[in-house]
Amino acid sequence: MEEDVQYSTVQFKSGASAPKNNKEELSVYSSIKIKKPLTSVTQNKDDNIIYSQVELKNLFQSEPSNQNETIYSDIKEGEQKRQKENGPKVQAAGRRFCLLAVCSGIICFLLCASIIIIIIYFTMETHKQKQNLSELEAKNKQLNLEKRLLQNKTEDLTMNVTKLENQTEQLTAEKKFFEIQIKKMTVNPTTILQKQIEQLRSNSEAIIKYTNFPGNLFCPDGACQTCPKDWIQFKGSCYFFSYFNDPWKTWDESRQFCQRKNSDLVVINNHEEQTFIKNRIEYYYDEWHGYWIGLRRINNNWIWVDNSQDTLGYWKNPGSSDNFVHIVHDHPLKQSWVQIRNGFQNRFICEVKAFIF
Repeated sequence: MEEDVQYSTVQFKSGASAPKNNKEELSVYSSIKIKKPLTSVTQNKDDNIIYSQVELKNLFQSEPSNQNETIYSDIKEGEQKRQKENGPKVQAAGRRFCLLAVCSGIICFLLCASIIIIIIYFTMETHKQKQNLSELEAKNKQLNLEKRLLQNKTEDLTMNVTKLENQTEQLTAEKKFFEIQIKKMTVNPTTILQKQIEQLRSNSEAIIKYTNFPGNLFCPDGACQTCPKDWIQFKGSCYFFSYFNDPWKTWDESRQFCQRKNSDLVVINNHEEQTFIKNRIEYYYDEWHGYWIGLRRINNNWIWVDNSQDTLGYWKNPGSSDNFVHIVHDHPLKQSWVQIRNGFQNRFICEVKAFIF
């Protein structure tokens, strides 16, 4: 902005000039009379002219004057006066505006900072929750894996215990058998000879016991044997175990096969015979396949093929409604008989009395 300059002119009416040698002080009293009132229009002009009347009292002591001198002056006022009058107000308003703007800026900054902090906080919390959830899922998977491992170990231990029990029973049976043999060996030789004589007598009658002696079974090629070929002797009987891979047979088909060999399906009479048979069968295909034995249900009674009633009852599934029985490998000795339907196909066991001669 350009600097405003005020100009004033003073005109003396009498045309007198001030004395040169004036020892006393001059006192000037003036009064300013505004000829035209200032309006909004005049205030906006660059130069405003103010007329004032100046009255001099005792201006000169040496020359008294009875008449007051009136001096008119023109005062030109620019924008500087208005700035001096309105400057403080504008500056105060500006300072208030600046203060308000600064306060508003600070408040906006604090709000933005608060919002950013809240967003960061919730983001961190969400990340922590996701991380915790991932850790929990990993722990859950690990626990499930450990649970399955423990279940598998438990099953393995159960199977091992069962096998140990079976082996214990087998060893017990073999122990009893060897004890009997030892007792027989310690008997008086005379007694042994008498028993051998009696045995020979009974052997001479062995052929008579057969209604139709199967000579082709016991005496192939003219040489008689205690058991037929591929049969296994246990005490007074011979046993045939069908180890055929296929085709397997139903219960009826298995019995017909045994009868064609002048024998029948096996009849288990005691615990020793059960142990003998159980130790010679083998696992095949799956745990439900086994070997047919000569036991079936007739009139709700379990009858062997020799028409004797069963008294052992080594059942695996006693509540079944099926009427035929086979013996399986992977079960305890006294829980190895499984009730099953006749149409199921299995291997089988035949039994015939040994030919002792």
